[in-house]
Amino acid sequence: MDAAIRSDAQTRSTRIAYCGPIAQPGEPARGGYESANRRLIDDLRRRGRDVIELPYPVTRGTQATKGLAYLRRFAGIALEIIRQRNNFDVLHLTPLYRGFLYPEAMLCLIAWALGKRVLFDIRAGYFIELYGRYGSVYRALTDALLRHVDTLAVEGKEYFAFMEARRERPIVYLPNYVSVPGAEASGERIVSTRGPIRLVFLGRIVPEKGIEKVIGALEALLGAGLDTTLEVIGSGEADYLARLQDRTNDLPVIWAGPLSPEETRLRAAQAQFFVFPSSHLGEGHSNALTEAMAEGLVPVCSEQGFNRSVVADAGRVLPVDASAAEYAEAIAELWQTGAWVALSAAARARIVTHFTGDVVLSDLIASYDTAPVTRS
Repeated sequence: MDAAIRSDAQTRSTRIAYCGPIAQPGEPARGGYESANRRLIDDLRRRGRDVIELPYPVTRGTQATKGLAYLRRFAGIALEIIRQRNNFDVLHLTPLYRGFLYPEAMLCLIAWALGKRVLFDIRAGYFIELYGRYGSVYRALTDALLRHVDTLAVEGKEYFAFMEARRERPIVYLPNYVSVPGAEASGERIVSTRGPIRLVFLGRIVPEKGIEKVIGALEALLGAGLDTTLEVIGSGEADYLARLQDRTNDLPVIWAGPLSPEETRLRAAQAQFFVFPSSHLGEGHSNALTEAMAEGLVPVCSEQGFNRSVVADAGRVLPVDASAAEYAEAIAELWQTGAWVALSAAARARIVTHFTGDVVLSDLIASYDTAPVTRS
């Protein structure tokens, strides 16, 4: 009995060393990796978990300068893992793959040498493509890591078949999530069904995220006689934003810039559609997609990254090469038939069921506490 009590206490106190791109508290994230890791670390601490942060470097300058910064930082992380060996039980690593995979494998080896468990957290949507593009050494190292890490987590269900072919033990589904979704609020979402059609684009304003296609869809909807507006929330390079703003001078577009999470939720609550025609090679589980669905926006997005498994039947998923006109047609059909109302409720319900902190973190914490050492 005493042994069981001691074992349970040890299980509850599993401590984590969290390694990867991590946004600093109070600072804007530079991408999905940083924002997702920051949120997850903060939420683990709110649930009483001890977390040591081992962030990757913030790099600027030439490729050589960036490479040197990463080499120095990986060496620093290795030393920190050794120094902190009495203060953590599990190394949670969110790898960047490519050339980073070799020093990331070194960090795993160091953790194992110290008797620690390793959780390998596969993010982004181009892991399999990189596996095929790089050489035999890279593939052999990838296979070895996937086989031997104590816990393997993946951000998208699209990865399960690939991972299961290389690993016998179960795989943890660790998608992005919302900490306090609007979908958890009581009461019905009240948005006008009479118009105008309100579109939202949320996230980094870069060509590969599809903002120009969104503007084209707006033009097509207006050309079809449908009263439509677009609000763009996020930041981008000044020159690119200036070109887009020049193009939309005569269109009903609001360039809101980056907003706080609270203000973003307030703005999104007034719209009906989140349009996301991303062609970004590294697209995984988009934070913006989850946040928009949590507010009841109907996603009309590309089949890029993990969009399809996130959206399921709560929106419309179009081919990556779909045109602006095809996005406009999908939106017009949902609006004119009234189908968007049911999809709005479905989007909110899907987030509550699958993509909240309580749902996702319960599985993650269980994996921290119960995963045995699997290396042979």
